Amino acid sequence: MIDSKIQDQLNEALQLHNNVWADEAKTILAKNILLDLAEKTDPTIIGLLLGNDNLKRHFFVEANGVLVFKLQDFRFFLDKHSINNSYTKYANRIGLTDGNRFLKDSSDIVLDFPFKDCVLNGGQSTEEGEEVYFKRNNDQSDSQLYTKLTRKRQEIFFNQTLAFDEIDRLFDAKAFSKFSRYTADGKQVVGEIKRHLDGTPAENLIIKGNNLIALHSLAKQFKGKVKLIYIDPPYNTGEDSFKYNDKFSHSSWLTFMKNRLEIAKTLLADDGIILVQIDNSPSSLRESPEYGYLLVLMDEIFTRKNYVTTFTWKKKGNASNTKDGVGTITESILMYAKDFESITPNLQEFKRKYKYTDENGLEYNLENPVKTNEGTYKRETMVFPIITAEGTFYPPEGKRWAIGNNILDENGKIKPDVKYEIKDGIFYLKKI
Repeated sequence: MIDSKIQDQLNEALQLHNNVWADEAKTILAKNILLDLAEKTDPTIIGLLLGNDNLKRHFFVEANGVLVFKLQDFRFFLDKHSINNSYTKYANRIGLTDGNRFLKDSSDIVLDFPFKDCVLNGGQSTEEGEEVYFKRNNDQSDSQLYTKLTRKRQEIFFNQTLAFDEIDRLFDAKAFSKFSRYTADGKQVVGEIKRHLDGTPAENLIIKGNNLIALHSLAKQFKGKVKLIYIDPPYNTGEDSFKYNDKFSHSSWLTFMKNRLEIAKTLLADDGIILVQIDNSPSSLRESPEYGYLLVLMDEIFTRKNYVTTFTWKKKGNASNTKDGVGTITESILMYAKDFESITPNLQEFKRKYKYTDENGLEYNLENPVKTNEGTYKRETMVFPIITAEGTFYPPEGKRWAIGNNILDENGKIKPDVKYEIKDGIFYLKKI
């Protein structure tokens, strides 16, 4: 439910105003009257709100030394006084708006989605993905009165207007513990962290834990100092290593990303850049991938003028097509700058590296053209002999060829123009 402390403090602050109450005892606010006065920025109402530090922090924002009244938040607070922390003021659908109007009515694009005005803790490990609770056994002895059980954690969306106390506690800097130092000599006990003159750590840190909490804990020392941030988040495809939370619903995933991108931006130096890797595969055949939504979300947070480029990374040699859909072989890496004018691109040309060289000086790599022959990838027609001068080769048990029999002639022998090599009794294709 709504934070009773804020409601009580609002009632207390407005006791000095006689015209905003629905009863003579001044226990029930006449919200329509109060909202009308607030929309007119009534000096008395504004003054009473500013007189309470908690209300001032909740309903005002400082801009260039001037306090600005957050009317939308105040209206939202009054209108939704009976909702819980997981309420969202955004429509229960996803679309492009300018904040209030849909795209067809405006040329300014902002990605709108449920719970955009919320903070999602979003655990990133199977340990965080579970919570412990105790069930009472009414028919058992005292020693067996409760049974310890676990279940998947119920994520809460903390609304930024209603649950700011919870958000403050979540974002407050946390103390890191259980330090270990790893050197060429192995694991060592940490007595003291080496630091630069400005107090920031002079050692590389690997932090295990919730990344949202870790980022906010680092913000005090590293705000505006980080040159490069690389994020490889769960892709919402159902196939990422984060099995607990990779199957976010669409809006939950967007909230998860928004919370982390916002704090990441505050950590970046003016000449810093951020790279976010995203899969191009949809979570199902009926849905598009998150790539496009992430692009618009990053445009909103970092602005379009700070977009640098999109890298396309080939993650594997061949697409894993199935009867249910077309596979992908690439992922995208979106690159944005904190301030595009402050960065200087330094492009370098890299030559592909090859492991082998033939007698003619031609460089090449070797690829064993097999893949699993189980489940949706099962293809009995892709299990056939390849006849070469060195012998006949079949795919290993449980595998199939990843290449078609078009590399063979009518007698089943490998064609002369196919470049291959037999190494340790295994058939390889030459990749030039």
